[in-house]
Amino acid sequence: MHNVKRILITVWMVGMMLAMVGPVAAREEPVQPCPVLKVVVTEFPTNAKLMMHPSPEAHFNVFGGAGYMFDPAKRRAIRVAVLWENRTGQPLRDVTLRLEYQQAKTRAIRTADQQFPDVPAKGRWTNFDLSGGEYEDTVHIAAWRISVLSGSRVLGSKHSVMWSIQ
Repeated sequence: MHNVKRILITVWMVGMMLAMVGPVAAREEPVQPCPVLKVVVTEFPTNAKLMMHPSPEAHFNVFGGAGYMFDPAKRRAIRVAVLWENRTGQPLRDVTLRLEYQQAKTRAIRTADQQFPDVPAKGRWTNFDLSGGEYEDTVHIAAWRISVLSGSRVLGSKHSVMWSIQ
């Protein structure tokens, strides 16, 4: 029992050290200063009014309780909210925000893209909503990576700690 505890503590410490290192870019992707600032993954009921900045505290205050957060039967969708910005100082054309996520159940990797014809030099929130069939297949996200692309060039990316372990 004592050895199991030591192993768990060691695994936890390695995970914390990986989290402090931050996102590591793939070798073939030349990544400039990452424009992805924050990623928030939440689950919400489909009848809930969509919010621009999702957080458990905001959902608790707006919807009068956090019961749906803890009851899987009441959850109907997953929202991945991404705060990102154009750090070049000038407008960008034809920008793609790509979400790659791994399903916890099947370990399959799926991709969702959003296109932006013009991106001014400022920050913005963008939401990826996985609902309906996508939600039923996914239920929980095990790992994710967000990439900002301009044409075929990667401007930046950010990923979860579990993505780097794959």
